[in-house]
Amino acid sequence: MGIIPDWIPHMYNPEEVEVPYFVQDTPMARQDIASQYTTIGRLDQGIGLVLKELEKHGHLNDTLIIYSSDNGIPFPNGRTNLYDPGMAEPLLVSSPYHSDRWGQESDAMVSLVDLLPTVLDWFQIKYPEYSIMKHHPKVQLTGNSLLDLLTTKPESHEWPWDSVYCSHNLHEVTMYYPMRVLRTKQFKLIHNLNYKMPFAIDQDFYVSPTFQDLLNRTVNKQPTHWSKTLQNYYYRPQWELYDLSQDAAELHNVISKPEYAELVKGMKVTLYNWQNATDDPWICSPGSVLESSGAYKLNPSCLSMYNGV
Repeated sequence: MGIIPDWIPHMYNPEEVEVPYFVQDTPMARQDIASQYTTIGRLDQGIGLVLKELEKHGHLNDTLIIYSSDNGIPFPNGRTNLYDPGMAEPLLVSSPYHSDRWGQESDAMVSLVDLLPTVLDWFQIKYPEYSIMKHHPKVQLTGNSLLDLLTTKPESHEWPWDSVYCSHNLHEVTMYYPMRVLRTKQFKLIHNLNYKMPFAIDQDFYVSPTFQDLLNRTVNKQPTHWSKTLQNYYYRPQWELYDLSQDAAELHNVISKPEYAELVKGMKVTLYNWQNATDDPWICSPGSVLESSGAYKLNPSCLSMYNGV
């Protein structure tokens, strides 16, 4: 490991790390997690350097600081997945004008689409009015300003802080596996649009020590010490529903249980409405094709492909 002048690496003992529930507990995975700890330590020191620069130039007390990430942790069930380890991202917001909220946590459900409204709100800039395509309504932001969470502590069950949506199309051009998700406080509905194909593994993750460990153990018919098998990790049903109040690890798909039928129906409608509001081109997939031009220009429609889906 190289040394950077402004970074002092801290090494961790693999035997002492905390293995997340979604990663196998093996020596190889523990070493990978320990290395991740070191990487996060480097990030933490880097944030400190940025804050020092703000202070040095007299802007620490007039700057809104937002810290987040572009995806979940790069481990099984994490990055490129829409299980909670893949959806979960850090989000820290610090305002010099809201010191009474410093050091506090919020259980409001937020996502990265809330960042643009937050920055516009900070600078008191109105979002411009425009349309992307002819005959389409004016573009509207789907996120909400996080500054509201710094002035009040809203009830987490109240809109718009009671649910989030999530989407994934591909991580690399060869890793096509579109998914759409509605996640509430208690439930998560996942729609795997390309479910007849195996879940694709991105190149970075494939060569990681943790995934190579899973591969080698599976090929050699050794215990993986993992909550899943590669077979059920690769091949997923079209719809997944998890009752997170009873199954936080998302291991028991209850989509077919009769007692959840009405819930599923309502969540599917809500997810579909979100796809419609955001002009999701995959809204008709995988059983139909979206036609929105020519004869269908004023009445976009999902036309069946009669593919048995």
